[in-house]
Amino acid sequence: MERQEATVRDLTGRATLAVAALALAMLLGACGGGEEAPDVGEQPSADAVLNVSATEYAYALDSTTVPAGTIELVLSNDGTMAHDLVLEGDPGGATAVIEAGESDSFEVTLEPGTYTLYCSVGNHRAQGMEVEFTVS
Repeated sequence: MERQEATVRDLTGRATLAVAALALAMLLGACGGGEEAPDVGEQPSADAVLNVSATEYAYALDSTTVPAGTIELVLSNDGTMAHDLVLEGDPGGATAVIEAGESDSFEVTLEPGTYTLYCSVGNHRAQGMEVEFTVS
């Protein structure tokens, strides 16, 4: 009888070990990679990127000149209040109004010239949230 109990315990232990190993393998498989392979045929549509940091009543641009073509304007709200980024005139464009710590962007095709960006939230523009950049 002891021998049967030992055999049953041995089989139960092996089954438990097998189930644990299978669960671990499934868990590790689910954690693998997670990143999708890039689409080789997909190319960025913007010719240039202009990064704009918003704080209270000021913008900071990473460059004041960009080449003509399709430009992605990327707004990062580094302030404490909600802000947006509006391109004045034709062809125009705007981000959403975003909260502190958020970012948003839009693309626009621009010819050479000088363009104005401003914040349309409340009276932010009147308080200095306006900046120019040049497209060459």
